[in-house]
Amino acid sequence: MIEEFFKTEKAAIDAELVRYFDNLTKIEKDIILDDFIEQLREFIIPKNSKAKRIHPVLLIAAFNGIINPMYLEENLEEIRKVSIAVELLHSGHLMHDDLIDDDKTRRGKPTFHIQLQNEISKVYKTMEIPNKAEQVKLYGSSMSLLGGSLGYFLGLDVIKASKFNDSLKLKAINEYSAALNNLMKGQIIEEYMNYHNITMSLEQYLNIAELQRARIFEKSTTIGAIFARGNMHYQIKLLADAMLKIGQAHAIRDDILDVKEDIFGKKKKFIYILAVQNTDEEQSKILNDIYHKPKLTKNDAKQVEQIYSDTNALIIAEHFSKNLVAQAKASLKEIYPDLNRAQKEFFDQFSDFIYMRKY
Repeated sequence: MIEEFFKTEKAAIDAELVRYFDNLTKIEKDIILDDFIEQLREFIIPKNSKAKRIHPVLLIAAFNGIINPMYLEENLEEIRKVSIAVELLHSGHLMHDDLIDDDKTRRGKPTFHIQLQNEISKVYKTMEIPNKAEQVKLYGSSMSLLGGSLGYFLGLDVIKASKFNDSLKLKAINEYSAALNNLMKGQIIEEYMNYHNITMSLEQYLNIAELQRARIFEKSTTIGAIFARGNMHYQIKLLADAMLKIGQAHAIRDDILDVKEDIFGKKKKFIYILAVQNTDEEQSKILNDIYHKPKLTKNDAKQVEQIYSDTNALIIAEHFSKNLVAQAKASLKEIYPDLNRAQKEFFDQFSDFIYMRKY
């Protein structure tokens, strides 16, 4: 059921994003801004896109799960329009996150700052410019910062322009603003700790995972539930609590799947934190020495993987993630009035998907 729902709604969301950018270019009169909007379009809805559209799908699922079924059909088109707001918010964050991490690819395509660097390199190809490589990199960085910020505001405009009741839109805007605030705070804390060489505690990791991952899951579902006129205490809060746990489990699952890549990147994520808490003196020294090397060898990575195995870090991470999913399912069971049948099944399967996914 979950695969079919994702397939149907992803197609609808992608189509809505195309319509949105088509309209955006029609109303934009400045040729420079129009060109930049095309760059945003290329990043957010590239050909053969591998984007899952999880956040807008969650928004739609929450709306469908709570609204009176009698009114679903007449509101489905509008809620799909609204759903792209959280995709634009998420895309803006990806632009900033990829820039900070200096990532080169995203979903098999160039990250936004690399895409912009490639674009300006074509313009500069036959031109004699001092420090050309530096200028190309600076352009990609500067415009990516602006593009990410623009994505945040475009998402806000989508909610403002919707046909839903003004009081509902105001509540949704408050949730959207809170999601943006959480994303920024999580990024600031993470970068501060990275540059000050502070190893995260388990609590700090979960806090950052909540701010940067779980809260946008929660806010996406909350916005959908608000537009469905859900009960704040008995429906919306419980669904939000479940999505907070799922978001944290999602972050941990990502770390499990990316463990080898993170070792070579010397990233001290969830698995590293668990390992450090259970190392003996010799293992701790090995980890410290390896992570202070300028570049890791395959042998270095094998040593780290062995320590992860000896300290049961991966097994503990699996159990931790599974426990979060169990807590999420418990919250879902307490929702009253209950979610509509199809969406109740969707959220239950989505919880399992987060824990068991292989990609």
